[in-house]
Amino acid sequence: MFQAAPPVIMSGASSTLSWCPVAGLTYRVSPGPGVVAGGSLIVSPTVTTVYTLTASNALGVVTNFATVIINPCGFASVSNWDATVSFSYTLAPSASGFSFSINRQAQATFRLTPFGNGVFAFNGSASGLVSINDREDDSSSGTLITTTTVGLGPPNPLLSTLVLGINCTSNLYNFAAIVAVDAIDTETSEGGSSSSPRTAIAGQVAVLPRPLPVASSTISGSAVLPVLGPFTIPATDYYTPNDVIANDMWINGVITDATAGTASVSWSFTPAP
Repeated sequence: MFQAAPPVIMSGASSTLSWCPVAGLTYRVSPGPGVVAGGSLIVSPTVTTVYTLTASNALGVVTNFATVIINPCGFASVSNWDATVSFSYTLAPSASGFSFSINRQAQATFRLTPFGNGVFAFNGSASGLVSINDREDDSSSGTLITTTTVGLGPPNPLLSTLVLGINCTSNLYNFAAIVAVDAIDTETSEGGSSSSPRTAIAGQVAVLPRPLPVASSTISGSAVLPVLGPFTIPATDYYTPNDVIANDMWINGVITDATAGTASVSWSFTPAP
């Protein structure tokens, strides 16, 4: 493990980088002195810095990172962030003429780059695993029509997005994310069945301003968030499933925001070189 203690300091103070040395390995720290001996190094950066520890021998090279945040609000000067957003939401409501099964799961990782004025945005490829498995049985017209949306794979980079905001004046952060996945829509009725591919939204998450950490270089958290429908203007943290079958639950009056339940959401933003 390569870590900085303390990870957040004021300009002019010091932090100790530490690792567990193994015999036969050569260690290098950058930026810094290059090759180092022992298992620690005291540093006094004047700006927020991501340090790289490289351990090497004849068999190969292993690289780890540790960040020292320089306050006030050194988080805004981080060059890049590795961000992960995870959520889980299931619901199976029914009403006269309608039955639904909604299942959304995601663990999506993004690289965020500076956008300006303390805003960091996703630009590029995303990784992780996202799933959507939704079903609607509609017999309201007297004929049963079953519609499903099923998808499993990495986040679709065209519709998925993540934006992190850091406010140095109030020392707060907030973020908003959309996670999408390639899926197949299938509709089955007495007349037969048809399928078509498309990109489906597995979920949207928004977290309103929260305090930046004072003893960690990683911004992280978790919460059980209220689930909102397509007609609500949010005023709180929220998750919304916001795809065709899920939206039909609200459109057809099967659920309201008060009965939509909650979603488990977690997030982590780690400085990256």
